[in-house]
Amino acid sequence: MLFQAVMSVGILLSGLTISLFFKFSLIPNVYGLMAGVLWAIPNALSLIAVSNLGIARAVPVMSSLVILVSFVWGALFFQELPAGLTLGFLGIGVIILGVILVGTTENVSSQNVKKGLVAAILAGLMWGSQFVPVKITSVTPQDYFFSMVVGIFTTAMAISFINRIKFQNKAVLASLLSGAIWTIGNLLAVLAISAIGLARGLPITQLAVLVAVLWGVFYFKEITRRKQKMQALIGALIFISGVITLGFS
Repeated sequence: MLFQAVMSVGILLSGLTISLFFKFSLIPNVYGLMAGVLWAIPNALSLIAVSNLGIARAVPVMSSLVILVSFVWGALFFQELPAGLTLGFLGIGVIILGVILVGTTENVSSQNVKKGLVAAILAGLMWGSQFVPVKITSVTPQDYFFSMVVGIFTTAMAISFINRIKFQNKAVLASLLSGAIWTIGNLLAVLAISAIGLARGLPITQLAVLVAVLWGVFYFKEITRRKQKMQALIGALIFISGVITLGFS
């Protein structure tokens, strides 16, 4: 929880810098704030999911739900794929398969499966619905981006206060840097969703799972067995093919 709190500070500072640089609106937008809340709460839930299920179980559950829920919102509710619904569902299925293969390359360790599974499901459902408020109102990214950042910061601080998190002077710089990197990635995701829609944009952002695993394999040396490396590679190729299929829908 401490990491989330300090990371949210990095998100706020980098979000303010980006907003000032690109002259985004700093006027509070209630729908942007809602989108921020819908990110910060599942982010806290994801920590519970990972601590109880392990990364190998939690990540595929959360990512698969994010992909499926966001696609359903975009394709069925917002009618973003009127002519390519079948191909879109096929692409989503392939992407989820790739995510599961990539996400289950690490060793599985569990503590409280029921608690972790509930947290993972709730996190996936909320993350997949994060951009619904701004989509319903058709507000532009320039108008809601900073408000979303503020929503993330205030919610993360509230969660930290409720859980009585004590500040510790460790990994502060890394947490702030993580927040800044996330903000840049989130801005690109916001622009992508604005350009190609929720049904395509948010599922494609789950490429983050693949990137995280590649860091674990090649830099942190977390996966050393040849079989697991091959599984990650096959999962990555399947994921990419799913993205290409979704792009043609």
